[in-house]
Amino acid sequence: MVVGLALFEGAIDGDSLCHAPILTLSMVGSGNLHYRIAIKRSLNERTATMENRKVRWGIIGTAEIATKVVAGMHDAENAEAAAVASRSLDKAEAWAKEHRVPQAFGSYEELLADDSIDAVYLPVPTALRNEWIKKAARAGKHVYAEKPLADGIEEAVEVCNENGVQFMDGTMWVHSTRTQDIEKRIANGDIGQVRRVTSAFTFKAPSKEWYEGGNGRTDKSREPMGCFGDQGWYPINAILWSFGYELPEKVQMTSVSKNSIDTITACGGTLWFSGGRMATFDAGCELAHRSQVETVGDAGLIKIDDLVGGQGRSGNFAAYGERFTGSSRYILGDADGKDTEQEVEPCDHVVKLVEKFSNIILTGKLDAQWPKRSLACHRVMSALFESAESDGAVIQL
Repeated sequence: MVVGLALFEGAIDGDSLCHAPILTLSMVGSGNLHYRIAIKRSLNERTATMENRKVRWGIIGTAEIATKVVAGMHDAENAEAAAVASRSLDKAEAWAKEHRVPQAFGSYEELLADDSIDAVYLPVPTALRNEWIKKAARAGKHVYAEKPLADGIEEAVEVCNENGVQFMDGTMWVHSTRTQDIEKRIANGDIGQVRRVTSAFTFKAPSKEWYEGGNGRTDKSREPMGCFGDQGWYPINAILWSFGYELPEKVQMTSVSKNSIDTITACGGTLWFSGGRMATFDAGCELAHRSQVETVGDAGLIKIDDLVGGQGRSGNFAAYGERFTGSSRYILGDADGKDTEQEVEPCDHVVKLVEKFSNIILTGKLDAQWPKRSLACHRVMSALFESAESDGAVIQL
């Protein structure tokens, strides 16, 4: 009598569990056991393979922000920038050469058809983003999409869920070591119950042409919410983060400015939460550079003055040039007015985001908190935009 037993290993590729036999045991006659492959050696090899594997990323589109993200991919320990796609093969090849990406495609569809790609980064315009999120998910690719998100994102996220792929938006600062440190303080009650939050992200438009639609942020045909969509995402996200991503009961956006092509260039508003808690924000391209959040509790406060780019208020937060590094300091204040500067290990926001996302893929454990955060922020921003389009009406959520 021969009894055969096969054991299988799973190779998580981010989309499915692929099985291949690693061990065969045979029992012959009197029970002599013959090992075709040693168990210990096979398991050790499997562990080494998982530890050494890197997620292969494809970049769909060559928007300027992609130059910052690809640099982070190169520095991430568990990821590699494997391919880039553009509508023009010449453009894709030139971009790939400049940014050390080994493969270029002349269409987005070709990249999605490449089975060696585990995940995609989508810096395509907001109006096109949902379409490509869904196409990527149906192709079995995990999706890292730039923000802001567009109406219909709920359906796109559901397609990701149906196809077993991770979705995460491009909010970088939440992955920093500083953010993790502050989250622990808030959770531990170091500032008591959070009651008030103020947050802002502003800068001065570099030119009249830029202000009047020469940039995607100031042209609603490319960015429907204008500067509120791009800059406003940061303070709204910071407010929700401060409140543990609890949704407000109602919101209002006032003080709205628009350029000559009816696109929001500056705005401010209020969010009301249960129990008398509230938050205010402002955003746009008409004021001096500010990138900050103040989270105030009944026993203390926390202040960040370089939320987006790090390196202090005067640091370079430009999306296309300098890396988003630094972000190591913040202020911790007590209820009596005494402030102390706290410092943690500095980091590159993009590297941290890519490494966290890649780890999700390598472990095969999808993390539902990230799409939930994205949808919460989009819902609040949609309500605020509705308020702005309704002459500052208060919108219930």
